[in-house]
Amino acid sequence: MAAKTTKSNKQKINSDKAKKSDTDSSAIRNEIVEYALKFEGNPYVWGGTSLTKGADCSGFTQSVFRDKGIMIPRNSRAQATGGKRVSIKDIKPADLIFYGRGGTINHVAIYIGNNKVISASNAKTGIRVTKYDYRKPLKAVSYID
Repeated sequence: MAAKTTKSNKQKINSDKAKKSDTDSSAIRNEIVEYALKFEGNPYVWGGTSLTKGADCSGFTQSVFRDKGIMIPRNSRAQATGGKRVSIKDIKPADLIFYGRGGTINHVAIYIGNNKVISASNAKTGIRVTKYDYRKPLKAVSYID
């Protein structure tokens, strides 16, 4: 009888796909960044997960990573507790950067390199590229080894 695949098992199994050699890791990171950038200018929709019709910040990150076979949680706070914590000074492309107020995370973005991130910011600006420190980052996490 096959073992039951639970949601947490599935996340672990799928995040294991990102554990590759440095060369593979770099390629996956580049693929994630290139894929995310395809959706720049698309709309922000609170609660959305559609990269074309609209996504919120965590729906955007989840959908981009899912397309590359990496399953991450749905909301930004849960995304911040997964993966491996990395120092802001050591971030690499495709790492997630988290922002918030009073220590409470309320936004997530994908680091794309050159001190920039892409995220689904708000209904006015949609999915856009900004400097990573346009707000004070609270934390960074990598789902790719």
